[in-house]
Amino acid sequence: MNDYFRIHQIRPRFKNNVESVLLYMASEIVRIGPRAKDDFEIEIFDAIKRFPGNQFVANKTISNWRTEISSLFGLYICDGVNTRPGAMANLLDKNEDLPMFFKYFLYHFQYPGGHLKPHKTLEMIKAGIKFKPAKYILLTLLEGKKIVGELSSFGISKAEATHLIFNSLSVTTGKLGADKTAKKILNNRSNKVSYDEDGDVIRYAGDILDYMVLADILTKHFDGRFYIKPGNLNVISAFIDSNVYFEPYDAMYANGSHITAADIKDTQTLWFEYVNTSLYSDLFETDVSTFFSADPGENVDINHAKMLSTIIEEAQGVIVDKSTKRIGDFGEAISIKHECNRLRSLGRDDVLHLVKKIPEVFAVGYDISSFDGHGDLRRYVEVKTTISKSSITKYSFHLTPSEWSAASSNRNIYYVYRIFISSDNIKLFVIHDPVGQFKNDRLPMIPRDGAQFSFSEENGVWENIMYD
Repeated sequence: MNDYFRIHQIRPRFKNNVESVLLYMASEIVRIGPRAKDDFEIEIFDAIKRFPGNQFVANKTISNWRTEISSLFGLYICDGVNTRPGAMANLLDKNEDLPMFFKYFLYHFQYPGGHLKPHKTLEMIKAGIKFKPAKYILLTLLEGKKIVGELSSFGISKAEATHLIFNSLSVTTGKLGADKTAKKILNNRSNKVSYDEDGDVIRYAGDILDYMVLADILTKHFDGRFYIKPGNLNVISAFIDSNVYFEPYDAMYANGSHITAADIKDTQTLWFEYVNTSLYSDLFETDVSTFFSADPGENVDINHAKMLSTIIEEAQGVIVDKSTKRIGDFGEAISIKHECNRLRSLGRDDVLHLVKKIPEVFAVGYDISSFDGHGDLRRYVEVKTTISKSSITKYSFHLTPSEWSAASSNRNIYYVYRIFISSDNIKLFVIHDPVGQFKNDRLPMIPRDGAQFSFSEENGVWENIMYD
């Protein structure tokens, strides 16, 4: 029997900048909101065109982006007449937690799926393929760890994942367990078996492994292999324990000889509904207490990772409920520490006890009450936080109606602290008087349940976060 069947998915042209693109597009899709299909397509085309670097690219490239954003990541749902933002877009726009987004993406991702063209899905169903790659990869890594023992590590390369998992019909049809695959990987290593590692060959398995890193489930070590990220056992268990697949395909396996590509096409809207359901944010939210953890094999600066971990630990002391999963609270805690050290550097120890986080229940329109440091001038700070694996900058922020009101009433003493947390750094961009800048035509704003601002580096300053 031929055990070879190459599976694949759309590979976005923005793969190397996928976190920045998805964060931007989620915001734009939510801004556009529900529209008639044709109107939405025009709006989304223009939004993609506005992404930095796309102003002069060919329209065909913009159209390809649009397909990849919708088909692969399911950020919006079209029923053929109307189009609306998906829950995934709303979740990413609201939380700006990219590892959480990729966890949900991988949790639902399967072969076959609506990310494929109908005739490709039909081929897979007729071949009996029913496969969740993230789940199987995790199982293989766990089984491999059992074999090598506690004193050794077990990882997997892109080539091994490609040839022994993704292209193996025995694996993708559920006939070969992860324990046997782990043994085969180790046997092949002992026998010095080589694989075709050409980029075009290993790209599809490689993409899923890369997405698992962005989800903070795996880490990539210096040896080029991928390992389970320590500290995410609950998340890993959720992947392994899930037996949920896209239900409309289930009946088709028994009737493979009678189904057509048209039958598959009829399920497309349901597919996008499926990938936008069961978003349990309390489980998949990024846990900052493990986000910065590292081990000696990781391709990161260990000393820098330890420093960042210490910063987070100190910031946690400011948080009332001690939760390690509320990214916004950590951004605020980091900002409070920065404010205290900034004022201390100005010789204003006398006002340090007055630097306060304002409870949300008061809805005053800002997060932190502080001081400018010169005289008795106040400083009201609204903190906007983004977390991602790679270092990115999202040049936008949203003010709610109450925040817009506060920014309008306290113009000269109102600040937005835009914080970007990544696995290797924490960055702070400070924007002063956003309403004033808007009224002076310096800071673009679009009304959207408050105000959506798009800024550039001319609208503020990067500041070194003061920790000590």
